[in-house]
Amino acid sequence: MPHVDIKSFPREFTDEEKQALADEITEVIVRRFASKTESVSVSLQHVTPDAWRETVYEPEIMGQEEYLIKKPGYSM
Repeated sequence: MPHVDIKSFPREFTDEEKQALADEITEVIVRRFASKTESVSVSLQHVTPDAWRETVYEPEIMGQEEYLIKKPGYSM
């Protein structure tokens, strides 16, 4: 049951763009995890730049560094 949780700065997406993003991510997950399309879920959460450090960077990036499979190219 792979779940992909995307957090990003706010950006406007049309419903079609959201669906395309979900479809592309699902395709990669299905291929790499030998999973079924129906078992994949994808969420998209917008976080403002002023909340990024305390909401995402510190707890999810630095606080769970051992789980990162790609580290960001920035520090805060």
